[in-house]
Amino acid sequence: AGLSVLFLVVYGSCNWITARSANVGTLYFQWERGIPFVPFFILPYMSIDLFFIAPPFVCRTDRELSMLIKRIAAAIILAGICFLVFPLRFAFPRPHADGSLGAVFDWFRGMDAPYNLLPSLHAALTLILLDIYLNQLRGFIRVAVMIWFVLIALSPVLTYQHHVIDIVGGFFLAMLCLWLFRWPDFRSLPDGSKPNNGSPRL
Repeated sequence: AGLSVLFLVVYGSCNWITARSANVGTLYFQWERGIPFVPFFILPYMSIDLFFIAPPFVCRTDRELSMLIKRIAAAIILAGICFLVFPLRFAFPRPHADGSLGAVFDWFRGMDAPYNLLPSLHAALTLILLDIYLNQLRGFIRVAVMIWFVLIALSPVLTYQHHVIDIVGGFFLAMLCLWLFRWPDFRSLPDGSKPNNGSPRL
């Protein structure tokens, strides 16, 4: 809940400030104009919200939850600073999507101004959340989640929410946060297992 509030305050404030700035520029590759709008990717794009609220119930220790909170909070704050220092807007017209899902997506985009692009918080959170799920899941479910996260990573470009450079920047932001708040080195343990770094969360 706290991270959601932080996201709404930082993201919304940056959007509001940038919308009132003059001459907000764009940054994209010309070949991106050939990228199609794919309505199917609305589903993986919006599904990240479910993956965002689930980790508190997935993390098995207080240490894991604390690590996740620090990583996401750092990503939100650092991205907000970048949005204000280097404001950008999306360069292309955003097409209308048909159907009930398209109506929900159009409503969402009506509230989300085409700013706050570089680095993509969507991409940063995708990588940060994926790290948590990969540590917790096994077998077929783990593979299925990995495949779905690939679709989530592609979705901002294929739904005209971000340019490619924004996604690259978001991944770099995620790697920085993963490095700043990283797990201890477990290779020194003879059995390769993780030590008990936090009390189990019941």
